[in-house]
Amino acid sequence: MVSWNKEQVQKGIQQVVILFVHNLPNTLHWKGLCHVFARHGDVIDAYIASKWNRGGRRFGFVRFEKDVDALRWDPVY
Repeated sequence: MVSWNKEQVQKGIQQVVILFVHNLPNTLHWKGLCHVFARHGDVIDAYIASKWNRGGRRFGFVRFEKDVDALRWDPVY
């Protein structure tokens, strides 16, 4: 999990934050990804794509309930 991008999505009244995470190890399951980020706030869900990016690395997304929860995560993890 080397770097991340933040995208805010408007869902009705509630605003969620989606983090794009890449360079994930092959052994990591989506539940493990959710567990890693749950220490920093309320995670709605986590998703790991079944395909790889152009560099041959796995990637995924983590969705937080609040933007302050996503900002608590240190990108130099």
